[in-house]
Amino acid sequence: MVKTIDIDVDFNGIIIFDYPGILAPFGGKIDDGENILQEFTTTDKGELGLNEGIALPIMGLDDGGYVVRLFLNEFPDNEDREVIFTDKYFYLNVTGDLYVADMAVFWEWDYYTGWVNADVPKGIYKVSLEGVHLLKGEETIYCYDLIFEKTNQLGIRDVEPRSDSRLY
Repeated sequence: MVKTIDIDVDFNGIIIFDYPGILAPFGGKIDDGENILQEFTTTDKGELGLNEGIALPIMGLDDGGYVVRLFLNEFPDNEDREVIFTDKYFYLNVTGDLYVADMAVFWEWDYYTGWVNADVPKGIYKVSLEGVHLLKGEETIYCYDLIFEKTNQLGIRDVEPRSDSRLY
């Protein structure tokens, strides 16, 4: 496992994105306070972002705490892990740093505020997203596992982001 990230969601989702790659659809610059979420959802920039491996959204979440785990060229141990859904394959092109954040950062852009570096090396990855329950005794932890497989080029994405990725 590369990293485990605890994230508090206040804005209906989690976004995984490449920086500086995220700047490309916006002519190389995003102004502080700009609502790029609206741009991604109402123009072709959303499809471009997915197809070019710039961003991967996990949408339709209730506010609360979640865990995001990143696996690079390895698979999660299925002990005490119940898979609720699997979506594959997305592609991510890490040209700089890969960040995980509450979707709110796209609603009101502010450089580095609320961004957590995923510590994924630069490269192109085929990514499987799994929504899972991690069972810790009597407690259920709501988790999203991102399974990265290094590849040489962006592939054709044949999956759409879910509009409802809730785990309960």
